[in-house]
Amino acid sequence: EILPFTIGVYLLSSHQYRLDPILALIGLSEYTFFNFQRIEEPYVRNLLNRRALMVLLVTIAVGVAVICLFIFVPGHHL
Repeated sequence: EILPFTIGVYLLSSHQYRLDPILALIGLSEYTFFNFQRIEEPYVRNLLNRRALMVLLVTIAVGVAVICLFIFVPGHHL
């Protein structure tokens, strides 16, 4: 039950910020569809790493909130 919510929140946050955090932390950038290039500029790499960490933190926070919502709210009438 946890994995679909986590993947969904990750994909939504990646789309919202137009940044794939895993690729950015690896040091790659996708310029066109499945056309990856290495990030060579140190300033750009540092900037993308900071944004990627922020996106991952947002993903974790929203994912935990959604998972807790669906775990602790009962699915039937009391």
